[in-house]
Amino acid sequence: MDSLPIIIHEHEAIPEKFRENIKDITFVGNPDYMGVPQYMGIDSDYRASYYIGADWLVENEQAIAVLPKMADTDFMGMFVAALDVNCQHEADYFSKCYGIQLGKPAIELPKELNQLTPLLILHYISLLTKLTKRELKKDYVTRQKNLKSKIKGKILFSQHLQQNIFSHREERIFCQYQDYTADIPENRLLKKALIFAEQIISRYASFKKRYNDLKPQLNMLSTAFQEVSADIELYEVRKIRTNKMFKEYNEAIRVAKMILRRFDYSLDNVNEENRLSPPFWIDMARLYEMWVWDKLTEVYGSDIDFQVKGHCRTQVDYIKKGIDKWIMDAKYKPRYANPNAGILDDIREISGYARDTKILKQLGLKTTQVDYNEEIKCLIIYPEPQKFIIAGHLEDEDISEIQSDACVEFVEKIDVSQASEIPLFRNFYKISVPLPRKK
Repeated sequence: MDSLPIIIHEHEAIPEKFRENIKDITFVGNPDYMGVPQYMGIDSDYRASYYIGADWLVENEQAIAVLPKMADTDFMGMFVAALDVNCQHEADYFSKCYGIQLGKPAIELPKELNQLTPLLILHYISLLTKLTKRELKKDYVTRQKNLKSKIKGKILFSQHLQQNIFSHREERIFCQYQDYTADIPENRLLKKALIFAEQIISRYASFKKRYNDLKPQLNMLSTAFQEVSADIELYEVRKIRTNKMFKEYNEAIRVAKMILRRFDYSLDNVNEENRLSPPFWIDMARLYEMWVWDKLTEVYGSDIDFQVKGHCRTQVDYIKKGIDKWIMDAKYKPRYANPNAGILDDIREISGYARDTKILKQLGLKTTQVDYNEEIKCLIIYPEPQKFIIAGHLEDEDISEIQSDACVEFVEKIDVSQASEIPLFRNFYKISVPLPRKK
C-alpha cells in the first residue's frame, strides 16, 4: 500500500502520473441527489467534484484524498453551524451531508482531513442535547433480584431455595418482576457512547479550544443519563433496531454505533488522535446550504423555511416569508468557471421555483390569477464575490449594460437588502456568503 493517498483538491483532476494504475476503474461522477458518492464523486475525466474526504480507489493499494478547494476553509466551523438545527426536517437533511464507511480498511490521512473523529463527536453531542430536552425513553425491563422482606412479581423458587432457604436467609425472597425504567438497552448504548465522547474530548488536541464550551453540555448530558447504566454487551448493541415512533433516537443510535465501532468498542483505543481513518466523505455543497441556512435564521428567524418542496420532486433551498418575500437558492460555486457557465441555467432553475404553485402557497400566496401577476424576488447565494459574466449569447448593447456589475463584498450576516441586482433579469439578485476561514 502507498504510504499516503493521492491528494487533490475539489474540482481538480488526478495528475497524469497516477492514472495508469487506475485506468480500469469506471468513474461515474456525482451520484443522484443526496446519494453516496463512489470514488469521491470523481468523473470520467478524473476530475474531483464538491466532495471532500478519502476513499480507496484500489482497496489496500491506492487511496485518494480530496481537500477543500480553499486550503483554509474551516469546515469544522461549518459542521458546528449546521448542527444548530431546530427541527427533525433539518436534522434529517444534515445526516446525509456526510458518511463513513467503517467496514473498509483505514487510510492514512493528510493532516488537513484529520478531523473525522471530532466531527463525529460533535454530531453526537448535538443529537444527545436535543434528545435530552425531553424525558428519556422508558420501557419495561425484566429484573431478577433477591429482595428483602417483600415479594415483587413472581417468586423464582429454584433460585430462592438455593440462595435463601438452604442458606437460612428467611428474610430474603428471590423474585422476577417488570420494572418501568429508562435503564433500557437503547439508553445504555447512548450512555456508553457518551463516555467514549467524553474521553475523546478530554484527550484530543482538536478539542482543546472547544473544551470549555462543551463542558457544560457534557455535564448536562451526564446528569440526564445518571440513572442509566453503561453496561451493554456487543450482542445487545447489534440487536438494537430503530423505531419509527422515536425518530429522535434513530439518528443518535446510528451515530453512537459508529463511535463504538470507530474504536472497536474499547476505551483503551481512545488515545491521542492519529492519522488513520476509515474512508469518509463530506458533501460540501449540502454543508454550504446548511451554513447559509444558519446565517439566514440568525437574521430572519422563523421567516426562513429550508428545503421547501415543490411539484415534480423539485426543492428550493430557502424561502423567506413575511411582507418581503424571496425565493433563495445557494450555489456552491467558488466561481462560475467561464462565460455563460452555470449562471443562465441557475436563473432558469430558480425562475421555475418562483412559479411553482406548491412553493408559492408555502410563501403565503394564494395561487389566484391576481397573484400570478406579482413577481417574487429571486436570490442566488454563492461563496465568493465575483462578477457574473454572461456574455457570449448577448448582443453588444447587452454586454455594455453589465460592465458596471460590481462584486458584492463578503457579509457576516445575510441581509437581502445588500443583494446586488443581476442586470438583464428582472427581480434577480445575488449575494456572496463566504465559507468560514480558519483563524
